[in-house]
Amino acid sequence: MRVIGGLFKGRKLTAPAGKDVRPTLDRVRETLFDIIQFDVAGSVFFDLFAGSGAIGIEALSRGAAEVVFCDVNPKAVYKNLETVKAVSKVWECDFKKALNNYPAGYFDFIYVDPPFGTEHGLAALRLIGAKKLLKEGGKAVWEHLGAAPEVDGLKLIKSRKMLSFYGRDDE
Repeated sequence: MRVIGGLFKGRKLTAPAGKDVRPTLDRVRETLFDIIQFDVAGSVFFDLFAGSGAIGIEALSRGAAEVVFCDVNPKAVYKNLETVKAVSKVWECDFKKALNNYPAGYFDFIYVDPPFGTEHGLAALRLIGAKKLLKEGGKAVWEHLGAAPEVDGLKLIKSRKMLSFYGRDDE
């Protein structure tokens, strides 16, 4: 797994060990950043359920001003940040605790990539919507299988294979 664009392009990243870990595929990362490419520079980005941290590191590589990572076991995130020589806030906790530490309108992007087969993604989106954590024009991006549901506090903007984009419902 490598960084696919920007300042750190080509740097090799480490994935966490274990059968329960499912790093985001390169083609999914590429699709994501093709869609948001013009909005990443200078943004505040949250890599929720970070795993290896590849999504957040990709955002840093492409000029995000601030990237926050959250994972219950962020060892790979720390290792990969060290590899690219970057410093970021890393929450080693449950996603709810991390999200509850930010005020309304804080993030331009929140990438939600929970373990498949759990309700964590939908729960995270509900919390993002309820707390209004996105800035005006901000997007929550959910990597998931299946149809994209409606979520109170957010509106579905578009859904592509494995990626659904939500914005604030008051825009």
